[in-house]
Amino acid sequence: MNACFFLIYQENNCDFCTQFARPQSLIGFGARFDKLDQVETRSLLICFLHIMKTISEEVLVSYWHRAIHQEISDFFNILELCLQHFRFLGKRHIARKLAAAVKLAQATQNNGTLKGSNVSCQSSGLLPQWMLSAQDGHRHARSQTMPIIRGKNALTNPKLLHMMETDGNASEGENVSPTDIEANLSTEVALTVLDVLDLFVHHHKKRLQHDEGQNSLMKKVFDTYLLFFQINQSTSTLKHVFTALRLFIQKFPSVFFQGKADLCGSLCYEILKCCNHRSSSTQTEAAALLYFLMRRNFEFTKSKCIVRSHLQVIKAVSQLIADAGIGGSRFQQSLAIINNFANGDTPLKNTTLPAEVKDLTKRIRTVLMATSQMKEHEKDPEMLVDLQYSLANSYASTPELRRTWLESMAKIHVRNGDLSEAAMCYIHISALIAESLRRRASFSMGWAAFMNISPNVKEEGAMKEDAGTQDTPQINITSKLKQEENTFIDLSICDPAAQKQS
Repeated sequence: MNACFFLIYQENNCDFCTQFARPQSLIGFGARFDKLDQVETRSLLICFLHIMKTISEEVLVSYWHRAIHQEISDFFNILELCLQHFRFLGKRHIARKLAAAVKLAQATQNNGTLKGSNVSCQSSGLLPQWMLSAQDGHRHARSQTMPIIRGKNALTNPKLLHMMETDGNASEGENVSPTDIEANLSTEVALTVLDVLDLFVHHHKKRLQHDEGQNSLMKKVFDTYLLFFQINQSTSTLKHVFTALRLFIQKFPSVFFQGKADLCGSLCYEILKCCNHRSSSTQTEAAALLYFLMRRNFEFTKSKCIVRSHLQVIKAVSQLIADAGIGGSRFQQSLAIINNFANGDTPLKNTTLPAEVKDLTKRIRTVLMATSQMKEHEKDPEMLVDLQYSLANSYASTPELRRTWLESMAKIHVRNGDLSEAAMCYIHISALIAESLRRRASFSMGWAAFMNISPNVKEEGAMKEDAGTQDTPQINITSKLKQEENTFIDLSICDPAAQKQS
């Protein structure tokens, strides 16, 4: 098994070609056989997935227990490669790819022979995997055990052409289109990876909870879950992903609601993206998962508040406005669904949760409305910055959100060439973090340290403490110190530019 992992991982992450020296006179001539092509990689990954699907749980768990940390990391890297190589491209994309393959194959048949190896490589790259594995034509000598076409006459095989022209019907009794085969393959791969993840999480709960979940193994597992949202997936696959994540949140609530907020923030970002999905069923599933996250946050704080999820959702919305342009009717509908879930949750109907959820969705709508006004005035830099500033002031009690909007203001100023104004934004961010550190007894001066640069930094002294951001003081202080260091780096970059402008 280790040999299989090594081959796949090296082929996709290293310049493996350096191990096979080729004479200078031959460089640029002929096909290269020192590295697996895309089709061969897919075939090898299918073999790996078949092993994962058929191997007994005891053997796989035993391997995980014996494996060192780097081997576990490589294992998850391969799972991510599987998702990337077999991602769902959509039926239209698959149909276009198939049409291109048919056209190229017919042109090859008319010409009688392929001219050069590059055409052969291009052709095999266009063909779906099911066509390549079903081919009984010529194969290259080094690939006797691999179901891959490499011979120059492979694309002229009458059986292959007939399969392509009849939409992949291998026999009259079957009526499965190639688009369905590719879609089903993508779904099967995704479900296999989900099953492996669930098995790993079940048998490594203690390791994943080490250091309150702030460890590299938890991050690797969580990043693999998030990858399902970051690459295109079918609606049916996403339904299973939402279910898996509900179980994950149920098992590890402290990871999301205590200590650093990185994982909670990343999850909120990806869920909110799905709230803007074109599929109504995916919107509903995303809204349900987001409400479930708030509900678990409320239960975790012993029915006190949902501060962590509230702040991270608002921050994610502000980021998505710039990244994905959310705020249309689909997203508004998802917000309404979240409110409906809160109002219809009978066991918690008499608690403060429904009101807190309503307040959160109201704030999201306020941000979206302000953003809409910003779009109306996008050609008026001064009005645009005024709106940003107003929104930043509305988050004076939440330093993280205020910092986000101050950074947005800085980007606008840089884009408009107002570098001195951008520098002032970074000064305010630094003063904000300094004040936060002073209140945690980690820095003596606070915002006053920047009074000599700008008297306007007094505004950062109005910051209100939010108990939800102080879950684990030691971790939080370390995080803020790192943020402050990065901010000073940005400031050092901006300062000479401001001096140049002045």
